Amino acid sequence: MSDIRRALRRRTLASLAGVAALAAAPKTLVAATRGAGAPDRFEAVDAPNAVPAALRAALEPLRNRAVLVNFWATWCEPCRAEMPALADLDAIETDLALLTVAVADRDGDVRRFFAAHRIDPLVVADPEQVIARAWAVRFLPTTFLLDASHRPRHRIRGELDWNDPAVRERVMTLVAPPNDPTPH
Repeated sequence: MSDIRRALRRRTLASLAGVAALAAAPKTLVAATRGAGAPDRFEAVDAPNAVPAALRAALEPLRNRAVLVNFWATWCEPCRAEMPALADLDAIETDLALLTVAVADRDGDVRRFFAAHRIDPLVVADPEQVIARAWAVRFLPTTFLLDASHRPRHRIRGELDWNDPAVRERVMTLVAPPNDPTPH
């Protein structure tokens, strides 16, 4: 099989997998993704059992900063729609970093998407979905909010309007360091 046919087959299968995941998703999950802002969609989560090496390496330079880890793909329309607002949030909030995980995607497609939108987030390739499986991501987009110690604290499944002031306020409240009760 030629490289072109193999690439087309892989892209078709990835697209079909996305459609199948959406069709198989619980109706409440699908309905939740249609809300514009919905700061109440931040689900508390426990840390995953494992942090794959590629993700751990990408997080290392972001030490002592809260991080939004966004699982997405160029073939996922809701992912494409929310990415510019995520990049804007990353640019505006200095205490917060954006790390994207390109799930079952091709490097060239990812580079072209970011170049076309003139954004440059940190990207971790996850073509075999190793990171997505380790973090139990079954729906795209899915975004995790990590605290400054890089422990996952909240998850948002589905598209979110990251430009919504209520969403931004909720994010910044969740990443704010706890008040130090000891007097100095």
